[in-house]
Amino acid sequence: MVKNWLLYLLGLAGAVTFHAFYFGWYSWFILVLAVCLPLFSLLVSLPAMLRVRLHLDVPPACSRGEPAYVTLRASNGFLPMPRCRFRLVVHTVMTGRQVILKQQNPGHESWYVPLDTAHCGVLRCEIRKGRVYDYLGLFRLPVRMGRPVEIMVKPVPAQPEKLPNLTQFLARRRQPKPGGGFSEEHELRDYRPGDSMRDVHWKLSVKTDRVIVREAQEPVRGLNLLTFDLVGEPAQVDAALEQLLWLSQWLLEHEVEHQILWIDPADCEMAAANIRKPEDLDAMLPRVLHAQLRPDTPSLANRRFSGASWRYHIQPEQEVLP
Repeated sequence: MVKNWLLYLLGLAGAVTFHAFYFGWYSWFILVLAVCLPLFSLLVSLPAMLRVRLHLDVPPACSRGEPAYVTLRASNGFLPMPRCRFRLVVHTVMTGRQVILKQQNPGHESWYVPLDTAHCGVLRCEIRKGRVYDYLGLFRLPVRMGRPVEIMVKPVPAQPEKLPNLTQFLARRRQPKPGGGFSEEHELRDYRPGDSMRDVHWKLSVKTDRVIVREAQEPVRGLNLLTFDLVGEPAQVDAALEQLLWLSQWLLEHEVEHQILWIDPADCEMAAANIRKPEDLDAMLPRVLHAQLRPDTPSLANRRFSGASWRYHIQPEQEVLP
């Protein structure tokens, strides 16, 4: 804006000089036009300036390393778009890092700015110090800005070097399967009112002169834990989350319900998530990715969990048993 005013004052000085040395009628006309030009520009630009709105839009999530963009929109209806300037602030919630990008609307209403998705976490984008200028760039007004938006950069599942042994997931005991149905394991017992006739063991019933039924059994497993530390450099956190995601999905594929434990950096208290289906894992990720890292967050590596029948700590080539 300072540059535009200097150019205008230079032009105004030229109009004054021309009027001082030339007494033709149009020298006076040029001087009046030069003096009134800023006010005329403001009056013509004001309707468009007051209607300008700035908006942000990002996809809800992307994978780490995947290209992602924030869409910037400057709109004011049908009027010609004046020039807008503002600062796009991209805040990485997990590390607290802020990147400030100076922006100016191009000749069209929307444009794209790439985001850094090299590390997992949540990127919060917002507009600050938005200003709209008249058509000559001599005056400016604050502009209404849209709400901040967030994009979640999810970890990409990565297989750890050492996999758990499935034999450690053997059931401690078995219990009747609710509702009955098919099961590879079953127990024999006497018939009770309400039992389905499909569960009757006819051959054994004939031999024993009693009505014997097959009662479907299901395994009752102990508590299975996945633990990890939410501390360290961004690359270390990325590796831990990627291995955690892979292992949790792997356990679900083997029908192993489990619990994920970590220390929340906000209050250094234990946080937990029960994982019974993939949707539970999707619900846990935002809790982790919105955390802000602290160097003094305690580690779970050496903590023991006596109530767990199996535990795996996310750490290269290290498995911790209760």
